[in-house]
Order: sequence, then C-alpha cells, then structure tokens
Amino acid sequence: MFMNSKVDKILERYRGMRVGVFVDEANLFYSQKSAGWRIDWGKFLVFCRQNFEVEFAKYYLGMPLEKVAYDKNVLIKDRIEKSGFEVIEKPLKKIYLDSAKQKFKYKCNFDVEIACDAIRNLDKVDAALLASSDSDFIGLKKDVIINGKRLVFACFEKNVAWEIHKSHHIFFEDIRGEIEYLKSEK
Repeated sequence: MFMNSKVDKILERYRGMRVGVFVDEANLFYSQKSAGWRIDWGKFLVFCRQNFEVEFAKYYLGMPLEKVAYDKNVLIKDRIEKSGFEVIEKPLKKIYLDSAKQKFKYKCNFDVEIACDAIRNLDKVDAALLASSDSDFIGLKKDVIINGKRLVFACFEKNVAWEIHKSHHIFFEDIRGEIEYLKSEK
C-alpha cells in the first residue's frame, strides 16, 4: 500500500488485469531532467509486474545521429531490453529554431507508432499503461475505451497535460521510492 490513496485505488482497479506497457521516452526525457531524478525502467517494469499481469512492455527510444551519443544510447537500449522491454527505435530529427539554422534541438516523436501498437495489441490485454504526459494520447484513450478496454497514464505531475488529470493516472512522484534510478545500484 502507498501513502497516496489515489495510487492505491488505481492499483486496486487494475490489479490482476492483463496490461500492455508503453513508454514514450521522448516525452519523458525532459520531464525527468526537470524533476531532478530519473526513472529506472527496470524497476518500473518490476513495479508493473507486481501490480498487473504484464503481457508485453514496449519502450520507444530516439537514437542520436552522432556516434558518441548513439553509442551511449545503445548501452541504454541494451539495459532496457535486459530489463524486459522490447525497444522500438528511430533516429532523432534535428529541428531548427531559427531561419539562419544556427539554433536547433533534437526531437523524436513516437505518438503514431505508440497509438498504432496499442490498437493492434488490444486483443491481448484488458488495459494499456502509457508512460507519457502527452495530451495527444487522449484520442488513443477514446479508441481504447470504445474497444471495451481501459487506459491508465503514468507521468510526472509537474509536466502533465490537464486532460490527463481527468484520466486514470499514476504520478511517478508518488511511486518514486519504487522506481528511482540510483547510481549506487548499478
């Protein structure tokens, strides 16, 4: 049992259900930086397995184009796969922020892939657990419900879209003690 009765209610509601887990890494990358702590996705999957019957777990990872950063992400990918996730990857895109093409940021968006994977796999699960704060997934929530299934979000409270507040959700902050990445453990 958690100190937060809302988390307990969500866990009780979904307990024993066959669940597919989807992690939108691109959406959560900066949220983790902003929060000042990182999620250990292996621990997160253990948490899910303790509370649900996890049928599959998918992690969507953007891969840098530069060799050093790419090699670092390969190590991250390997660690995530060893923890039990299937990792789906695609290259990051360089998005220019000015017309002189001097300022840019890297971006990777998996919304379509996640939504398609969730819909394609609904027959295997009773519910989907989506680790993302992106309000674009409210459309997916509607499709999941139309198909007689459930959807719960896992997200950071500070960076969550208001629409997700109205949906079933678990804030990472409320389960931090279970899922935080600690360097001393690696």
